Amino acid sequence: MKPELVSKKDAAITTHVEEENVRARAYELYAVRGRIDGHAEEDWLQAEGEVAGSNERNAVRASTSRSL
Repeated sequence: MKPELVSKKDAAITTHVEEENVRARAYELYAVRGRIDGHAEEDWLQAEGEVAGSNERNAVRASTSRSL
C-alpha cells in the first residue's frame, strides 16, 4: 500500500498495533533480564528499535515481492 493511500484510521490502527508490539517486546526484555527493575526506558527503546527494524524489513519484502 502506498503511503498516500493510507487513511488516518489505518494509521491509527497501525500505531496501536506497533505500540502493543513494542510493549510486548519490552516486557520480554524485562523478563529475560530476570525481572530486575530500573531498566524500563532502556527496554522500551530497544523494543522500539527492534519493532521499527522489523516493520522496515517487512515493508521492503512486500515492495520487492510486488515488483517481481
